[in-house]
Amino acid sequence: MPSTDTPAGTVRLIHRFPVKGMAGEQLAEVFVTYAGLTGDRVYAFLDPENKTDFPWITPRIWPGMLLLKPKFLAPPRVEEERPARESYRVEVAMPDGSSQDVTAESLRLLLETKSGKRAILRFSERSMHDARPVSIFGGKTLDALSDESGIALDPRRFRPNFVVDWTSPDPFYEDSLIDRRIRIGQTLTLVVAKRNQRCKVVTFDPDTIAPSPQIFENIARRHDSCVGIYGAVLREGIVRRGDPVFVD
Repeated sequence: MPSTDTPAGTVRLIHRFPVKGMAGEQLAEVFVTYAGLTGDRVYAFLDPENKTDFPWITPRIWPGMLLLKPKFLAPPRVEEERPARESYRVEVAMPDGSSQDVTAESLRLLLETKSGKRAILRFSERSMHDARPVSIFGGKTLDALSDESGIALDPRRFRPNFVVDWTSPDPFYEDSLIDRRIRIGQTLTLVVAKRNQRCKVVTFDPDTIAPSPQIFENIARRHDSCVGIYGAVLREGIVRRGDPVFVD
């Protein structure tokens, strides 16, 4: 395995998702706290009548959420380790070209109508993740999945925080990092906790929501329904596109 003196990879892309289940945004840099990327999944819509451990309204229920594009009106600055509440104001661009504040009653009612569920908006600076605060996906993994499914796959299907180009020639290299520590940039340190279990959301084109069920069928058949990895934060820090990634 690579030593901490030699980079094991490079950050190609950084993604943040202001509203859980909606489209994400690409960033040049971001501060990562113990709770995850600042501003990542700080808003979510949930069904208060769903008493399971997954009450969220996501594209699993209504794929059209992927076409809603939230953005921060005054994004948290990377040097702000603990941004003020005002920095989390979000506006959602709709497919018809209009925009709505994330707190607008009309947006909540749209989610209710399309999902067939009751919907309430929740905000938390600690982020509302499915498993762990940071998700990572390998560039060669994306290429291998594209070959296996016969479709040129966009990394946005997998909604990762970081897409990493590993120096290893092996696809799915990140699977070998479970329980290892990795450092991204100067200070951010993670422990790789688990593989990322996938659902049918990966079948939807992020621009058209056209379904390609063979993508998930391939992942289920060849990869135990898991691609990509989750990390828990051991030391906070800034990550920039192009930063080296080290494996301990």
